[in-house]
Amino acid sequence: MAQVLKEIQRDKILEAAKQELLQYGYRDASMRRIAAQAKMTVGNLYRYFESKDQLIQAITSPALAQLDQLVRSLTDDRISLNQTNTSVGLSIGELRPKIDRLARDLTELSVRMPQEMRILMLHSDLSEQISSWLVSLLEVLAKEWALFPFNRDAEFHALCRMFSASLFQGVREVFSQDGELDPDQLCEVLRIYFGLFLNMFSPAAKGDQR
Repeated sequence: MAQVLKEIQRDKILEAAKQELLQYGYRDASMRRIAAQAKMTVGNLYRYFESKDQLIQAITSPALAQLDQLVRSLTDDRISLNQTNTSVGLSIGELRPKIDRLARDLTELSVRMPQEMRILMLHSDLSEQISSWLVSLLEVLAKEWALFPFNRDAEFHALCRMFSASLFQGVREVFSQDGELDPDQLCEVLRIYFGLFLNMFSPAAKGDQR
């Protein structure tokens, strides 16, 4: 019974923390307000979670795991959020048919875990980790597709950072529009956005011949 009560209390904390993060964001979220919303003292709250970061991680980890599973399934385990990719072996031609599924699966994930996905994308330091991972992935793909001159390292890395930032910021933007798009609209917006992003590279890609 004590364990059950502890799990119930933990769930109350997580629900209070979700509302706090969605209202105030990561930097301004207050453990004191979360404790008050969960109807406990701050000291008792820290018995469950040692820090705000640990609390946020408890909220976002399930969504991050689902997102990683989505990416792995979509790319036949060639790409994972949990590893640094040194090679991918997918051409633009092979990625293009996957756009519809990516948009659909991402939409379904946002429907299943709407608060967790918004917090992951908008209100956690994990979004910075995802962004950095995306830069590394795009650098690998850019080399495999021979998109940019290899003898200009500074420009190459700058371009990869710019493209990855625009891609991730676009996805974050659509998740920030709480309630403005129904699932069908969200799926279509993501499908078009991913397609347009991929189209930018098609004329330059030499690895798109397979």
